[in-house]
Amino acid sequence: MFDRMFRNNNPFWQSMGTVYDVFIVNSLWLLCCIPVFTIGPATTAAYYALIQRLLGEGNGVHRDFFASFKRNFRQGTALGLLLTFIGAFLAFDIVLCRRSGTGIFSFFMFFFIVIFIFWAFVTLYAFPLLAKFDRTNREILIWAFTLSVKNLPMTLMMLFVFTAALWMCHIVPGLIFIMFGAAMQFSTTVLTAIFKPWLPKPEPDDFEEAASDETYGGTYDGMNGTDPMPDGLSDDELRMYGISPEEAARLMSAPDSTDSETAAKNTEAPDEH
Repeated sequence: MFDRMFRNNNPFWQSMGTVYDVFIVNSLWLLCCIPVFTIGPATTAAYYALIQRLLGEGNGVHRDFFASFKRNFRQGTALGLLLTFIGAFLAFDIVLCRRSGTGIFSFFMFFFIVIFIFWAFVTLYAFPLLAKFDRTNREILIWAFTLSVKNLPMTLMMLFVFTAALWMCHIVPGLIFIMFGAAMQFSTTVLTAIFKPWLPKPEPDDFEEAASDETYGGTYDGMNGTDPMPDGLSDDELRMYGISPEEAARLMSAPDSTDSETAAKNTEAPDEH
């Protein structure tokens, strides 16, 4: 019981590992966002670290974070400044129209709110796309808008999660050290499924390549009982399929059990007229 409790694959410790990694990513993101103009590369790096972790391809969230931060610094800074300026401009216009009263200002406030929502849609996808794909900022913005509209229910769900995280940080400021990371972790799960058709396929291992290769196709089938095992296989080829040379020699020297059983039945059974 105690052995199972302290194993690495225990669900509790796996959950604690996820919380720890999210906390590290959240802390690094906050630290790198302090200069403000680095919000873009910091957000890109956070998504890259979380996506790599989810895909099982990471080298540690802190290493992946700084590797992406360095690689996408210039492009991420330009994209971040552009989106930050547009978002700040729209938010300022919404507040200004709200304070100006009713009439035409209500119409413009509604108009700016709609544009702000689409800005939020694009922002949700832009930095994760930059984290995993080599595209220009123009292509990323177009792709982000297209995916956000095409996957509208998932986009609205992610927007709700980020809004809830922002509201909780407003209520309890100390949650800023975990809530944005948790929201990005949730978005990473959704976005990885959306990005799956464009993500590189995992390379097959040696066993899968050998099993699909014509040279070893008959050998593989024979070891499942459909064909006899052919001669001339090397010790390395036998070990690839989990058979020791001694076991192979025994199988090759053993008589065919099917033929032996048939002969025994023919000897014992009386002739039928």
